[in-house]
Amino acid sequence: MEHISENKKILVTGGTGYVGAKLVTALLDEGCFVYILSRKKSPLFENNDRVSFIIADITDSFEIPNDVRIIYHCAGSIYNTEELERVNVLGTKNIVAQAMKNNCTLIYLSSAGITGQTKDKIVTEETIPHPHNAYGRSKYRAEQVVVQAIKQGLKAHILRPSTIFGTGNNKEGGSFLQLIQSMRSGLYKNIGTGYYNIVHINEVIRALELLGKTDSSFGNIYILSNAVAYKKMDEIVKNATPKITRKTYTIPYFIAFGISTVLLVVCFILRKKNPLTFARLKALTNQSILSQEKIEKTIGFKNILSIEEHIKNTCEEYIKLGTVK
Repeated sequence: MEHISENKKILVTGGTGYVGAKLVTALLDEGCFVYILSRKKSPLFENNDRVSFIIADITDSFEIPNDVRIIYHCAGSIYNTEELERVNVLGTKNIVAQAMKNNCTLIYLSSAGITGQTKDKIVTEETIPHPHNAYGRSKYRAEQVVVQAIKQGLKAHILRPSTIFGTGNNKEGGSFLQLIQSMRSGLYKNIGTGYYNIVHINEVIRALELLGKTDSSFGNIYILSNAVAYKKMDEIVKNATPKITRKTYTIPYFIAFGISTVLLVVCFILRKKNPLTFARLKALTNQSILSQEKIEKTIGFKNILSIEEHIKNTCEEYIKLGTVK
């Protein structure tokens, strides 16, 4: 992979978050100078002379330095429903305005979650999004802001990663961690033949870097995701060192649905967290596979490791850290 020009000054929003911080580190390794747009200073990168913090809120009025040539917009709100519209949509409008004013290339980190529920077996960038939650809806509206600006001349790429996993302070990947914990402990049960759409953090960073070096094919949306059958993932997780020989049992869907219904009532009465919500049941039996064929064919992206290798390595990293037994 060729290097991003050292003469290019890069701005990263969300540069102290999980994805943003790893992206900044990768850019610094390439010899780049990075501006981080943040509401407050962070001890991250504070002693690096090739990092400069711009203290501002993306939802307010701000200016970016004239020498910025690439903007990576990674900032966003996930869990705070009151902030979703303001941060994800208004914040994106402000970033887009700055990118157009300064004639910057914008790489927007969206989410494959905007697809929502679909009957399509293979999900591509052509699949019409039907986001099923507030976060997905806000990311879709933000994405449309970028799309409209592209029609007005903005040079931009949009990346839609599925669930991002990897060790570290990764709140989004919490579902991945919980899943491997349940698989290692024996709590997990196979239900049908569902697929899990995920992508390792290292592949996300590589894709973002590659888009920063792509001076053509502007205006495209790219899905970044790898599908793995839950049954296969269970095998990989159990075979991680040290191996788990415990057998995983399979529960028919109609029985799992009944259990989920009972748990809904019981957990509500006892005010306990439901381990098998209808949303989780639907996820475990998901039949849709997100395809990243477009980014592979258009700009030549290739995974550095298979999804099976990433799962095994990440599981073993968690085991070494003591997060997973």
